[in-house]
Amino acid sequence: MKKPQTFGPVFIDSFSGGAANLKPRDRTPNGVLAALQRDPRVSTFDLSELPWLRGCIDILKRDGRITEDKTEPYPWHKFNINKTMEAA
Repeated sequence: MKKPQTFGPVFIDSFSGGAANLKPRDRTPNGVLAALQRDPRVSTFDLSELPWLRGCIDILKRDGRITEDKTEPYPWHKFNINKTMEAA
């Protein structure tokens, strides 16, 4: 019997950044800011499906703590931390 052909490992991308996977106790603007320091990308899906995440991102943007890098391609949003506001 002929052995079936394989094509190597399969990689699955969840299209979720670190901020979307925070535990409930860390779902605060400061928790999201800490997650963005490690992984600055957030998926469009997460922003539309997780109201707590959208709210935290909106607060951080309003307070001038982050700005969005509009050059990041779909399906991602990339946020840069404003160093002058980081300690606020």
